[in-house]
Amino acid sequence: MAFDEELLYTVSETSRVRFTGIETETSRYDFGFVYTHQFMGKVLVVCMQTGQSALLDIHALEEPRQLYPMLGIALRDTDYVAEFLRLCLDESGQEQEQSPNSTLEKM
Repeated sequence: MAFDEELLYTVSETSRVRFTGIETETSRYDFGFVYTHQFMGKVLVVCMQTGQSALLDIHALEEPRQLYPMLGIALRDTDYVAEFLRLCLDESGQEQEQSPNSTLEKM
């Protein structure tokens, strides 16, 4: 079966990926971050607990309650998780090369 007519695009790229876990008072969240050039500066964020993913940038975190439907974050944890995600998304604005002086690496 040929997919010439159905295939919309295919792109290969070497991307930086980071896995980070945090705890709130009642929950644990493990995230995967894919820093890529494919999504106009946004980072692909995957919540390992829920399996949900979202393309996020700093502007997406202006209303932390949006994390509840996008990533399945408990409503009580959205403010705390949004602050953490701001740190992670700031990393995307830096050089794609991993820096030993990164904010998250110091944690």
